[in-house]
Amino acid sequence: MRKLWPLFLLLAACGTQDPAGTGMEPLRLTSTSLPPAYLGEPYQALFSAEGGLRPYAVSLEGRLPQGLTFQGGRISGVPREKGSFPLILTVEDAAKNSRVQKLTLAVSDPPPPRLALVLPPAQVEGPFLLLARVEGREALGFQLEVRLQDLSPDLSSLKAATPVYLLDYDPQTGLLRLDLAFLKPFKDQEAFRLLLAPAKPLTPRLAPKVVFYDKEGRPLGNPPKRKGAFQDLLKIAQSWGKEGKELPGDLDGNGRVGAEDLLKLQEGYFGEAKEGLP
Repeated sequence: MRKLWPLFLLLAACGTQDPAGTGMEPLRLTSTSLPPAYLGEPYQALFSAEGGLRPYAVSLEGRLPQGLTFQGGRISGVPREKGSFPLILTVEDAAKNSRVQKLTLAVSDPPPPRLALVLPPAQVEGPFLLLARVEGREALGFQLEVRLQDLSPDLSSLKAATPVYLLDYDPQTGLLRLDLAFLKPFKDQEAFRLLLAPAKPLTPRLAPKVVFYDKEGRPLGNPPKRKGAFQDLLKIAQSWGKEGKELPGDLDGNGRVGAEDLLKLQEGYFGEAKEGLP
């Protein structure tokens, strides 16, 4: 479940209360801004105040984006439109003291997932593991290209979080290409690990090009050149291990989706590695 952006603030007075109205902290708002909202993702923001005399009354003026509502001092819902929405928040206490705050709620497209690489921080002389994690947002898969300078991969050592992947390495150019599709939306987990061996003592530095595919299978960027279609890899992941007629991903037509379909898709899938990273 996606971590929401709540302002964990309660509508309660934290100062000393005085029925006579003396010796209490002045009323004040405890927040002057709103966390960003992302299109199509659950959102929540809870307002509060401190001081003054309880109970508080909270009101909000201005138009919220479609999909969000305000009730009980809370903005919540799933925004369905992007933009910048000016709002005016008013908090009034039981003594009719009030505070007003101008706010702006920004709704934008969700940031893409990211592939975090874990490499040795210092110089190495022998083989080491490259670890890669998908972080930030859910993804159905990704395409990766990386030039391995003075590094040789042990392709047989690759361990992936999914059985649905295609791997290619050109020792002449040093270009490693990995197309990987998850069986279900995937985030904040290790995606793969691979053993690399340096040709000489060095501190590993990699600059991969990565294009992710979102929960609907849409590329979040310009996909690298392939002769095969990444969508076919996604179809194999969608039906992996299933049996039946006319299954998506049943490329060999044998009524089940598995390793045989990967082998069929791999034939000529990558093409030559002449064009790629510099």
